[in-house]
Amino acid sequence: MENRWITYTSPCKFNLFLDVLGRRPDGFHEVVTVIEPLALYDTLEILETPDDISVTIDHSGVPDGPDNIIYQAVRLIREETGIEKGVEIRVKKVVPVAGGLGGGSANAALTLRMLNKLWGLNLSRSTLFRLAERLGSDVPFFLNPTTSLCRGRGEESTPLPLAPPFWVVLINPAFPISTHWAYRQLSRPSSPRTPHSSLEKILDALKRSDLTALSSSLYNVFQEVLEPRLSPIHEILEFFRRSGTIGTVLSGSGPTVVGLVEREAEARDLAVQARAVFPAHYLIHTAGNSLSRKFYFIDLPEILY
Repeated sequence: MENRWITYTSPCKFNLFLDVLGRRPDGFHEVVTVIEPLALYDTLEILETPDDISVTIDHSGVPDGPDNIIYQAVRLIREETGIEKGVEIRVKKVVPVAGGLGGGSANAALTLRMLNKLWGLNLSRSTLFRLAERLGSDVPFFLNPTTSLCRGRGEESTPLPLAPPFWVVLINPAFPISTHWAYRQLSRPSSPRTPHSSLEKILDALKRSDLTALSSSLYNVFQEVLEPRLSPIHEILEFFRRSGTIGTVLSGSGPTVVGLVEREAEARDLAVQARAVFPAHYLIHTAGNSLSRKFYFIDLPEILY
């Protein structure tokens, strides 16, 4: 190939629904979640090299070396295929780090797809999903980021009817939440339980493409336990509740909170209001969910921007 940089982007997600049903025999938690992709992107630049793997991130809170999930994705695909080529990858972060938005998982998934195409590996979808599952619970979803129901550890991803179009404001209070710590805050039922009743409402709303019903049924079990414990999360949720959003919910294990509105102009106005209310170090973004309407499992050149 020519010695040139190729740029590609990876999106983020939030959880329309998230519940934890119990502990699995393998030590992980059994979850059920409905995930929606958002058009808020990190940018990755890749250059093929003779043999070494190099990953650099423009964010001090993300490791550059073998502990980085992108580095692990490159190493995994090389182990799977026996290919000895290398890459240099530079990452420009926009998606908040450790914010419950799946930014790192998306980076890893798109790296798998990128290298499959760049190196002409012709790995099957099933192989890519198997590799993605080894990297993390959210990574398989990002191989085909569309409205999806995910079960197991989160890796069992099934596409659902597309969510109706909407916009969101994302507010991240700029502190990380350890997923391990967040899980420890949950009550531990003696036996697996059924999902919260909002799941059926969410699934029905998606079938009918009913944005009002969808936004009024948002649910995250972590919100129930973290909102009373962490005042910034409570304050952001209350801001959205007072500001005319059609729905608001914590994403993942936090700390990012999502407020839903119908139109882009509303989202941008609400973001301006949020910047006047919250401290300057809070991360505030707007994004649409139109990604879910165009980003199926397609050949890679179609997703290079």
